Amino acid sequence: DAIDTNAQSEDAFIVNVWAPENAQNLPVFFFIHGGGFLSGGGSAAWYDGERIAREEQIVIVTVNYRLGALGHYTPDGLPANANRATRDLIQALHWVRDNITEFGGDPSQVTVGGQSAGAWYAWLLGLSPASRGLLQRNILLSLPHMPPMSDELTRSHCQLFKEQCAGKSLDELSIQELLEAQLKMLRALASFGEVSVGFRPAVEEGLVPEYFLDFAQAAQHAHVTETLLGATAEENAAFMFKAPDALAASEQHVHEWYARQFGAQAQEQYAQHAARRPQHTPYTQLVDASSDQLFANAVSQIAEACAAQKHTATAYRFNVQTQVPHLMSPHCMELPFLFGNRADWADAPMLANISDEVFERAGTDLRQAVGSFVRDGAARSSGTDWPVYSQSQPKTTEITESGAIA
Repeated sequence: DAIDTNAQSEDAFIVNVWAPENAQNLPVFFFIHGGGFLSGGGSAAWYDGERIAREEQIVIVTVNYRLGALGHYTPDGLPANANRATRDLIQALHWVRDNITEFGGDPSQVTVGGQSAGAWYAWLLGLSPASRGLLQRNILLSLPHMPPMSDELTRSHCQLFKEQCAGKSLDELSIQELLEAQLKMLRALASFGEVSVGFRPAVEEGLVPEYFLDFAQAAQHAHVTETLLGATAEENAAFMFKAPDALAASEQHVHEWYARQFGAQAQEQYAQHAARRPQHTPYTQLVDASSDQLFANAVSQIAEACAAQKHTATAYRFNVQTQVPHLMSPHCMELPFLFGNRADWADAPMLANISDEVFERAGTDLRQAVGSFVRDGAARSSGTDWPVYSQSQPKTTEITESGAIA
């Protein structure tokens, strides 16, 4: 596993930098890893930035930040004491501003991007007053539609975690006990058809705005004006393709889920998703609707809000299919294509049946689009500009086994 190959240490707040040979004054792509606010690491081999830095002539920075309870739990449940992970990332951006010139980067041309929870932070850092001036653009790969925790939810989650700790304080827990307590917390929060998430940043004035998911208001307050964003075609298949309750769900069970999620619009939503996939099953109906709710809908909503403010938004849909039964094009599918380091993803079943030709073709287009966006705010690949999203022409670029189709 790409995480297990790392040396494990509590002294882990580090940044990793890749720069082309003889780099000087190059734009910077500051990448934030995902992992449900609970796992992952910027130092993992998955996020080796050598190839994209070399091919696109940009500087790549990845970062480790505190996760789970270590980043968010506080006995008093106060958000001001629970946003340590957010402050870690802002501190890392300050480091980039002060030091990246020594590595050939331009501190005035920083794009912050991330995937999943990392995309959540990339959107936040484009809004937060605390990060103003530290970045100029952002890239959102599979932003989850999750609000920051309210004061009430912060206290509730902190109490729930505390109940899993057998009377021990956070400082008294061994790492194994901490991981087990977090897992028990996730199980307590789990429900059919939903992706369980424990801790995440909390609303805090001047740091984490309450309007985070009010995209129209958020776009008005954003201090970045160029955004590249998208999602995979079947995000939630990653969480359901081995889940017996999802795979064996009956049509009635899925209809009941639609009713809980969409109320009076349930039948209409069910019909719309069925029409999109002629060979639909209860499982695909669940995957498609839950993927839209958690990921895909945010792409069009953010792009629409940015366009209304005359900001530049460029939307994509990553639709390279895995050929793994029930997995389709899941959450995280675009990451090995972005970094172009297939060998470092040898433990990822989603790549098992992808030919090298497809991997190179789709990956080259994705890297070119990200690289050009980091350089000048315009995504392009194979010599073709990706369309900018507008209210009159809400276009999305599709990335398939054949490459990008603008």
